[in-house]
Amino acid sequence: MEGKFAYVTTLLIIIWIALIYSPNITTEAFLEELVAGVIISIGVAAITSKNFEGLGIKYLHPKRIAYFIAFFFVFLKEMVKANLNMARIVLSPKLPVKPGIVEIETDLKLPSAKLFLGNAITLTPGTMTIDYSNNRAYIHWVYVESTEPKKAGEIIKGKFERLLKEVSS
Repeated sequence: MEGKFAYVTTLLIIIWIALIYSPNITTEAFLEELVAGVIISIGVAAITSKNFEGLGIKYLHPKRIAYFIAFFFVFLKEMVKANLNMARIVLSPKLPVKPGIVEIETDLKLPSAKLFLGNAITLTPGTMTIDYSNNRAYIHWVYVESTEPKKAGEIIKGKFERLLKEVSS
């Protein structure tokens, strides 16, 4: 418990400093803000640190951060592609849709990694994560290309899962 408390407190203080720091802030004002931030961080950590599992400095490893940044840019690219595809579908005279719910499998173990995957899928137009059950996700897809879980999974989750595995391993 003490390790989690110290970790959450330190992380909150770092975030606080990043939020309050300005090149124009006086030393006196900075110290006042810092003291307030330390007090608030200790209070928040005392209340919430017991809810954090698996936290540690290992998640701040440069390799994981690099993969998360790569995930972010892949997500942006996929979102642009999905938006253009949805615009094409909406603007088509015959609305070429073939909606359905497909089941995909995921190899992600951490709940937070599954959450990121589900949100990435939902935030790309044309798909929406409906439910998770263990290692299976149920996705509403505006144009079902395959109902086979393995093939549908490759199309829907694409590079997201591979990058998230590296972030969460």
